[in-house]
Amino acid sequence: MSKTVIIDAGHGGTDPGAKGFGVNEKDWTLSISLYQYRRLKECGVDVALTRQSDVSLNPTQRIARIRNQYDLCVSNHWNAFNSQARGVETIHSIHAKADFARALAEKLAHTTGLPLRRVFTREIRKGVDYYYMHRLTGNTETVIVEYGFIDNQVDHHYYLEQNNFISAAEAVVECICKKVGVRYQPPTKKTAHHLPDYPANDKAKSLPGFKGFRLESIHNGELRFYNKPSWSDDDVFGFMKKGQMFTEILDKLKVGSGEQYKVRNARGQVFYVTASPKFVRIV
Repeated sequence: MSKTVIIDAGHGGTDPGAKGFGVNEKDWTLSISLYQYRRLKECGVDVALTRQSDVSLNPTQRIARIRNQYDLCVSNHWNAFNSQARGVETIHSIHAKADFARALAEKLAHTTGLPLRRVFTREIRKGVDYYYMHRLTGNTETVIVEYGFIDNQVDHHYYLEQNNFISAAEAVVECICKKVGVRYQPPTKKTAHHLPDYPANDKAKSLPGFKGFRLESIHNGELRFYNKPSWSDDDVFGFMKKGQMFTEILDKLKVGSGEQYKVRNARGQVFYVTASPKFVRIV
């Protein structure tokens, strides 16, 4: 018999969770959990959800849906602290091996490019888990995933891009499949372009999460940049090598079927370069 899984969308209802740049953690946790639930179903995993909508669950209610009923629980969260901290964290029980939590953290960090901050446990006192999701879930192995810091501009901006959000969700889906012994099946084009209940898409376009940061090329070859919003060869001004940066991001624009950042160099010159996270990253 295959192992069973439950995905926990952290917070919900009257509990918004962490907040950053006008977004509540509870909305992102629900969105990523719904996506993972559907994808795990497609892969053939026996999977359930603690909540499927914006409802309140107190600890007793949440635990009642998990404890000893599933082999594995992944509890989805975003962190918040002082707007400076950033990166991926996973937390496992003091009574569990770190292997799965570490695999999740490393896969997420590799996929997203966000720092791997730590994989850890926490105790109230010797031998007693601090987090009730570990302390009270019984025989269900539970890992808490913190996808980044919702109040950090760079982490937050990464998840404003729906394709990035999906990539992070898929990284966890792939790890879960491996953990429970089910063959991971990459999403179809139709699946990959649909994220249920993705919050604040229109609002996110106006958030200043990327402005003022530097832009670095992560492309192994030469990356073209333009003297105006364009993809035309005639408008190419120059090329960036991997590791080279523009000193400031000014804006983000829709250009044809893609997007470009409006950027400025150290001399004050303004150019335009692809906004695809496959080629550039915000630093």
